[in-house]
Order: sequence, then structure tokens, then C-alpha cells
Amino acid sequence: MKSRGETYDSILGLLNEAAFDDARWVEVHRLIGEVNRMSGSALTLYDAQGTDTAVFLNHVCLFGQRRKDWEYRYFADYWAADERVPRVALLEHGRLVSVGDLYTDAEKRTSPTWNEALVDTKAQNGLTMRLDGANGLGAVWELFDSTERGGWSSDQVRLIERLQPHVHQFAIMRHALVEAEAGGLSASGLLASPRIGVLHLDRRGRIMTANDRALETLRQRDGLMDLEGFLHARIPEENAELSRLLALALRPWGVQGSAGSMAISQPSSRPERLALHIAPAGDDYPHFRARRLGAVALLVDPTSRARLDPVQVAKALDLTRMESELAVALAAGQTVKDIARVIERTEETVRWHLKQLYRKQGISRQVDLVRRVLALEGFGSAPGDPSQQSAAARR
Repeated sequence: MKSRGETYDSILGLLNEAAFDDARWVEVHRLIGEVNRMSGSALTLYDAQGTDTAVFLNHVCLFGQRRKDWEYRYFADYWAADERVPRVALLEHGRLVSVGDLYTDAEKRTSPTWNEALVDTKAQNGLTMRLDGANGLGAVWELFDSTERGGWSSDQVRLIERLQPHVHQFAIMRHALVEAEAGGLSASGLLASPRIGVLHLDRRGRIMTANDRALETLRQRDGLMDLEGFLHARIPEENAELSRLLALALRPWGVQGSAGSMAISQPSSRPERLALHIAPAGDDYPHFRARRLGAVALLVDPTSRARLDPVQVAKALDLTRMESELAVALAAGQTVKDIARVIERTEETVRWHLKQLYRKQGISRQVDLVRRVLALEGFGSAPGDPSQQSAAARR
């Protein structure tokens, strides 16, 4: 039987793998549930900016099984009227609270979410934690009921708190990949992504390979550079942080590494800072005769946006010009309020057009529309310009 420390390392290893393989997250849920004696757990990543919530990821696992039915049912039947939603949004980052404390006594008598959803998912006596990140990322990590006879023990809570920074980092990595339309790609497949810089590092931290977007960033030598085969940040303080993150990811054999993120300044070219994410990757045993993949570094430019033409989007999705402009604006990160101000219409008018658009597309959520539009990046560009090919075609 594994010790608690070995099991913790196993969970951490699965979290690192899940950053590049969505299917592994179910194994993370299952192992945490088994080790920490819980009925299940859930993780939701969403856009915390504006009034319209776009969900990037929603995973529910109950007694070791992913429950896609509840992933859909909660948002379809309960979310809009769930009394705890605005209260969770106000929680301090990383603070663990009892689900029961998020409802008043009166609400517990009448709330459909409390009396139906949380009963069916064995989560009335669960715990909830809000996590946040850059670029409007919001996350909620829910731990369903403890299966211990006496309820939650200090050991159970301690493990949750110990895992919290790693779950938070997983959320940051997944959000970055979703924004780059690269959420379904493996660590090696990411090298083909046109919207995110990707570098593979060996066990010593030496650069093994990089995609075109990362190479262009390194060539500019403005913030991040290749110094004798190793990543180096131009600003000393940032280079010290980069060294720390690399040391955490590239641990000695037998010690599980951990992921981390930082910002890279670009003092000569632009005020915006690059986001750099470093995560362990590769084999869990030594190879003495070959360089092996040790970590993956992701470079995200916050100013990068999909190249979307409303005219081409209208043709591809059979939309009116108004509908296509709304769709492109949402895909570019604008809120309904932003759009209403720009086109000088009321928010109600914008929402009415969006409802017509959703009906025409056979969808019901903003996130589904955004994903559909982003999949058309570069649609209709000249065949002779490979840099403008759609992300869907490249995959």
C-alpha cells in the first residue's frame, strides 16, 4: 500500500499530465476521492469578467465516475437560481468554506439546488473553494461529502489545502490552452499550435525544440531569450523567478515536479507582459543515453487575438451581418455591455439578437458560440498564405 506521501505525489503527477490531457482529470478526481475519503468533486473554470458567464471547463466526478449528466443538468436547471453563486464569487481566493454556510436557513427550506441537486450529488455537506487567475479566469473547486462517519477530519482538510496551489495552477494552464484553442492537444501536439509559443525542455532545462511562435519571441530577445541553449529572462528579478520555476518542474529522479507561472516583461516593444507557464512532462524513469523531455514551457501573448472576419464568419455559420459582428465581438472577449456601448444599442437589444443567433445555431450557451467562432480563425483567407489557415484545418 502506498504511503500518504507517495499518494500525494501520484495526485500531483496526474495533475501535471491533466494539464495536457483532459481525460486524465477524471483520474485526478477519482484518486483524490479515494485518498481523501470523499463522495466526489467538481471543478469549474469560467470567465469571471462581465455579467455573462462563459464556462471553459466543467467536470463533475461522483464515486470515481465522471457525471456528464450533472455537468449539463446543473447549468440547465439550477445555476441561474442557485443562491450560493453570488456568494462564492465574493469569497477570498483559496478560502475553504462549508457548502451549508452559503445558504440561509430559509433558503435551505425552499432552494431547489439545496434540496435536489446537492442531495443527488452527495454534496450538501461538502466544501467549496474559489480560485482566481489572470485575464478574467475564475475557478470553483468543490469537494463533495466526506464519507467518514464523523464528517470532515483535519487530515482531509489538510490534504485539500496542500493540493490547492496545484489545482489552481492546473486551472491556469487549462485556461491558457483553451484561450489558444489548444485544449485538446498533447504536449507534443502543442508544437503545431499557431497561437501559443511552445518550448520543449530536457531534464537539464536545455531547449530541445520550439514552435515558430516561440522562436520568434526568442529571436526578439525582448524579455525572454535563448542563452547558450537555455531559457533566460532579460530582467534579473524575472530570471531569478524563471530559475525557481524550472527547479520546481525539473526535480531529481523520484521526486515529483510541479508547475508554475510568471509574467515576462517586454521593455523595448510593448507594455503588456507575456505569460509564461512551465509544467513537468515526459517519462518518470531515467534514460542515460538520450535527452528526454522534462518540461513544457508555454508562452502566451495577452494581445494575441483570433483573426476573425465578420463577413467570412457570416458565410461559414449562415448568420446575418449583425449576428456575425456580435459573434466576433464575443469571441474577442467583449461583454454584452461593451458591445451595446459600441453599437449604441441597449443591452436588451443585444441579448435579443444573441438569442436569435443561439436558436439558429442550435446552442444555448455563450461558450459554445465562442468556441464555434474561434474554430473559424483565418477562414476564407488566401490559400497561398499558410499563416492564415484556420486552426481547424491545421488540426
